[in-house]
Amino acid sequence: MRIVIKTLGCKANRYESDRIQDVFEISGWYVRDFVQYKMPEADVILINTCTVTHAADRKSRQSLSPLLERFPGSKTIIFGCGANVHKEEYKNLPKVDYVVQKREDLYKLLKKLSKEFPNECSVSELVSNRNRSLIKIQDGCNNFCTYCIIPYARGREKSVPLKKILEEIREKIAQGYKEIVLTGINIGMWKDGEKDLAGLIKTILNETNLPRLRLGSIEPQNYPNEFYELFKNKQFCPHLHVSLQSGSDEILKKMNRHYDTKLFTEMVKSLRKAAPEIGITTDIIVGFPGETDELFEETLKYARETNFSKIHIFPYSKRKGTLAEKMPGQISSAIKKLRCKKLDELEKEMRREFYKRNIGKNYEILVEAIKENSVAHGFTPNYIKVRINLAGSKIKPKNIIKVSLKSFDEDKFEMVGELQN
Repeated sequence: MRIVIKTLGCKANRYESDRIQDVFEISGWYVRDFVQYKMPEADVILINTCTVTHAADRKSRQSLSPLLERFPGSKTIIFGCGANVHKEEYKNLPKVDYVVQKREDLYKLLKKLSKEFPNECSVSELVSNRNRSLIKIQDGCNNFCTYCIIPYARGREKSVPLKKILEEIREKIAQGYKEIVLTGINIGMWKDGEKDLAGLIKTILNETNLPRLRLGSIEPQNYPNEFYELFKNKQFCPHLHVSLQSGSDEILKKMNRHYDTKLFTEMVKSLRKAAPEIGITTDIIVGFPGETDELFEETLKYARETNFSKIHIFPYSKRKGTLAEKMPGQISSAIKKLRCKKLDELEKEMRREFYKRNIGKNYEILVEAIKENSVAHGFTPNYIKVRINLAGSKIKPKNIIKVSLKSFDEDKFEMVGELQN
């Protein structure tokens, strides 16, 4: 059976799509992300939807038409967070055959459909084109931030058992992966018995021969000192995406975020003390209800003081059923657009500074793609994108190589590196 997958949204969604590919390719099915899909036809279109914002909902719905144009006659299955929250809306879309809300139901449906279609490749032909692997260690969220639909889409917090995580990591190492990213919705709340997130990381580093371990997004909270000490291990990548959402304590309180800027600052200081070269990235929501010009300026000031290496900027988006939907002081789209532009200018300035501070330093990078002209791209442990010319070398994707960072390419907004012997 031939399956093309379109994935929208977060790393947890990406993991779930990757897992479908891993599970069913073993049976001889041809399963690929739509970008890598090479077959002229597809038997099944899978769309893994996102509903975190109105824009995500819109992109999820709009992704269907181009796939149906490319693969007319395919069975279409909608799943993911969007399907969980807006099942009836997706069922009413033209040419949608199935809307599935549970992973086990999706797997059963695919196995049922597979009886209609022949296998397209043998197991020996299956070679993953992914360079790092995502491992989901946790799902769900109990925080109920006033703007967020995710607790309704994914349910309450639940942790994947340690034994299962280690089995999956060893499986990925055997497949040739050099870097694994631990992901989930609120991974800081992972627990298995007495072990917390720090204990999980320590176990992975001690009990596997994984070259590089990276964390996905985490929430700001009081992590134990043991957590920060882990960054001294060279296997543990010095990069962390910590979701700030606002630099104004007044807005954080309205958002029902469970911290203030003081706690966030203390966390950042602890991270930089443990790993001075660390890259700290974040999310910021612009135009939350009640955000005055003065409160937005507080966010700008705090972002500048914290000196992030990258910021993902989101204009506030109403989500039906959340408390923020009906809050007074809703901000106009025009003002949100202006504020996003202002924050984006600051973000580029800080990212440029972070990149330039690393000129002259040597890093190991994971090679992710090599073009026909022998130009490769990869990321340093602290998540700097690097371009390298590999002409004359036998280096392949998934290799980890030593590189010296030589210059910053302003046009492409990436570092230029030189291969070290």
